[in-house]
Amino acid sequence: MNIIKSALGKYEASGRAPDADIIVGNSFGTSVHPESPNAAIARFILANEQGQPIVVDRTLADAFPQSRLLDVVVDGPVSNNVGTVGGSWKVLVEAKKYMDENKLSHPMMAAQAFHVGRVAMQAEELGMTNIVIPEALPRNFDPNSDQFWTRSLGAWVPREVIGSFVLRGQRRL
Repeated sequence: MNIIKSALGKYEASGRAPDADIIVGNSFGTSVHPESPNAAIARFILANEQGQPIVVDRTLADAFPQSRLLDVVVDGPVSNNVGTVGGSWKVLVEAKKYMDENKLSHPMMAAQAFHVGRVAMQAEELGMTNIVIPEALPRNFDPNSDQFWTRSLGAWVPREVIGSFVLRGQRRL
């Protein structure tokens, strides 16, 4: 997948959502109010899940209705400005561990549309295969986020493209 196209929200859907045996959700920004990207991702997961285990980070978990039980909630800090703590990588590491322990092999990546391409590339770097990338993922940004790069497309693209080179250097992409 091309990182520039991905950063611009032009990701390539792959696989079929019904074939997924686990859903891996990554937050986008830090807000969890009903109009936030995280609430949209939570609604997307709920609309597409069919009883599969769900692995998400704490921020995304906080956007789910309280009645929904999640199988794994990855605690820890949200990603920092240079991508050295928390973030998507930590969620994927925990999801891969859960997949290996439970003999699961078809993860569906649920993330914001401008973020999912990198998430899928990182999942492949961890050895995940048969990755399902669904169509019609949420595309909204988080103008109130504590992470400035998730507030707008203009802030997102430069950070995402430059950050991908940093992640490659860390062997996380």
